[in-house]
Amino acid sequence: MNTHRWIPLALLSFVLVVGAGCVTDETIADDLLEQTARSEANAPLGGEALVQRKLDLDRSYRDLSHFHATLESLNRRGDRGASVMFREFVDMYLVKHVLPLLEGEWQSRHPEVAVLDVNVRFAVAELWLQMGSPSSTDRMLEEIERRYPGRGEMVVSYPLGSQGTLREGIERLRNRDWWNG
Repeated sequence: MNTHRWIPLALLSFVLVVGAGCVTDETIADDLLEQTARSEANAPLGGEALVQRKLDLDRSYRDLSHFHATLESLNRRGDRGASVMFREFVDMYLVKHVLPLLEGEWQSRHPEVAVLDVNVRFAVAELWLQMGSPSSTDRMLEEIERRYPGRGEMVVSYPLGSQGTLREGIERLRNRDWWNG
């Protein structure tokens, strides 16, 4: 009879031990995924991986363009609460998804992805300006100038939704009043 009382206790102990072993810290998993993404972002690509990078950069540019339009809409409506929450989301999206994608030096020199790379950089700079972070915008502009020397006549998609040269885009973004958006 004594063994029957211990069976539920032993079973409960077993479940707790196994369950504790299965529980993982989400930050450890996030850190591992982030390190993997960063190492992949820095590796030069070809073939299917290059196609995937082009798709990722194109998708990021489209997402950032939509974010820009949403922020403009929220500002026009004067919806400060939604604007603050959406800015936090955009900041998280930039840090987790876009900035690791832009770390690789090679893609600024690669003829198939250089324009996509610079377009995403302009979109990030525009969003930072719109979110009230002119120092981050300036750092991104300096990075664009460093990565694309002598390519001022390269056609880029800036201002968002239109086209111009790289030189015009840099000049236009530098001369904007950040508080006026």
